[in-house]
Amino acid sequence: MLSKLSVRNAKRSIKDYIVYLITVIFSFSFLFALGLISYSKEVIELSSIMSNFRYVMFAVNIVIVFIICFLINYTVRFMFTKRSKEFGTYMILGIKKRNISQVFIVENLLLGFMAFLISLPIGFLFSQLFSVVIMNNFQLDHIVTIGFSAKALFLSFIYFVIIYILVLFLAYKRIRKLKIYDLLYYDKQNEKVSNKRFSKIAFVCFLLVGILSLFLFDQNFKYEDPSLGMILLCFCLIIISIYGVCFTLPDLILSTVLKNKNLKYGSDHLFVARTFRSKARTMSVTLGTLTLLIALALVSLNVSSLFKGMFLYQIEQVAPYDISINGEQEELPKFMELIRKNYTVLDSITYDGYKEPSDMFLRTIEQNGGYTWNQGYEKLMRLSDYNTLLKWRGMEPVTLNSDEYLLHSTKELKDKLSIDSLKKITLSNGITLQQKSYVTKKYTYAWGVGYGYVIVVPDDAIQGLEPVTHHLVVDTKEKTTEVFYDELVKVKQPDLCEEAEAGYTICYPLSSVTVRGKEEALYNGFMTITSFICFYIAFIFIAVVGTILAIQQLSDSTKYQYRYRVLFQLGERQEQLYKTVRKQLLIFFIFPLIYPIVISFCTIVSMNQLFKIALSNDMEYLGYYVFNLGIFLVIYMIYFLATYFGFKKNISE
Repeated sequence: MLSKLSVRNAKRSIKDYIVYLITVIFSFSFLFALGLISYSKEVIELSSIMSNFRYVMFAVNIVIVFIICFLINYTVRFMFTKRSKEFGTYMILGIKKRNISQVFIVENLLLGFMAFLISLPIGFLFSQLFSVVIMNNFQLDHIVTIGFSAKALFLSFIYFVIIYILVLFLAYKRIRKLKIYDLLYYDKQNEKVSNKRFSKIAFVCFLLVGILSLFLFDQNFKYEDPSLGMILLCFCLIIISIYGVCFTLPDLILSTVLKNKNLKYGSDHLFVARTFRSKARTMSVTLGTLTLLIALALVSLNVSSLFKGMFLYQIEQVAPYDISINGEQEELPKFMELIRKNYTVLDSITYDGYKEPSDMFLRTIEQNGGYTWNQGYEKLMRLSDYNTLLKWRGMEPVTLNSDEYLLHSTKELKDKLSIDSLKKITLSNGITLQQKSYVTKKYTYAWGVGYGYVIVVPDDAIQGLEPVTHHLVVDTKEKTTEVFYDELVKVKQPDLCEEAEAGYTICYPLSSVTVRGKEEALYNGFMTITSFICFYIAFIFIAVVGTILAIQQLSDSTKYQYRYRVLFQLGERQEQLYKTVRKQLLIFFIFPLIYPIVISFCTIVSMNQLFKIALSNDMEYLGYYVFNLGIFLVIYMIYFLATYFGFKKNISE
């Protein structure tokens, strides 16, 4: 009998659980999809760094499991509150608490298992979509095939078991402690909040704490090495500020409405304000938690974008050409021979760097607090070689008069080298040159290995100077690979390669050999891992927030039927009632969103102080912020619309 009752209740409760079920299905789908990717041999072999993807995702999933556990536990407790009178009636009829708890646990287990089964095919589809993202990150011309993995399925099932054991154990303890009176009046209980009435001064104080934390966070990122301790302190302060604002702001909103007669007696403002205040005061802790999760979601999206922008910029800065080598002159033909055996060479250039005994630029950097690998001399580059390399990158060539030179450096050296003493230089061969321009855009270390800047002079100005470095740059038809980099390193320094115990060869990296395929594999691996982690966390947080807000409001819709019926009987038209509903829901959805938007904007502005030297331009972060906020709002709007139509349907019945 109890099993039949559990099945019947599970079927009957699906409508009430629909938003919750959708979120749980998508959460388990993400867990399964990322598990399939983690155990995909093709994905792991894309880059040496991708071998860590599985372990990173396992660590992240531990955190995600607890978040999903919190969501499911919240929903189960919420549904228990909604059905508490039903369970109290069962006890009056003589059914034991043990049997009631069994009914409730079995029906939740059935719903959860159903959600898990549905999530598997959806998760498999997600894994195929993620493979397209990976293909795009690694700029592959073929789709990475992600097949079924029994290990990923088993791991997802373990997550499911752990979550539901914890949730249903808490539900069992909750039911066993309650008496008939508690069950009959359980839905009247609210969250425990302080009885202290917070004033406007308290709200201002909590807001000032938030402003202080954002100020300290910004100051911390003005240094090249931000303090982790300061970041944690700012995080703690912002949490205090978020919860404090969520406790005090509802009362402030209501008092503002009551003091303004136009607002108080205009339209339905008083009704909406009082409804919001009464609800917010009973779930202020929940609202604070949701606000915090939204802030974390937006910050995660921003961090993901900043890292992606940094990695893309680094690839272009480190390896803009397919192959670039700095070596001894007699070694370059050996490199060229090996390159031709493996690739179709479209174009190639060999050029020299010339030794200038004066080290004026190096000393200037050190005097301004910078660090250099000071070799005691400068290296000059001929204008013709520089223009050829610019052409390969699609950049316009430059012209220099016989008495001019050009300085091209990384962005971080700009302040250290923009001084008057370098506007005019005299070379050791007696030639004096005026600085025509100072460029930082699209600098690459392929030009000035170990320096971070290159001094470009007219071809005639290197007369009498000694060639000190020899470079080979090659443009290939096929994409270069990480494996080919190891072959080039063997040519450069065979003694720096050794046989590992597992039977494969390990070659230590050399800055003088740069292969674009290797750098792409490295940075794209990092980019894939960080983007998946951040977007994964952000999605789970958005889903938790949307689900809890939707469940709360859809549950309240049945309580508010009487209030809206009274408004209708007082002459308010149905269209106006629906407008009131939209206002009420908008306030609840917007309230936990405003503060996180401010926090996420301030944090990305602060972090940009550190990241801007590794981004293509200083304002790139604004595009990331707008894009990420747009993604968040689209998902958030879906939850809002689902809640609105469900709420409207409930009050219309």
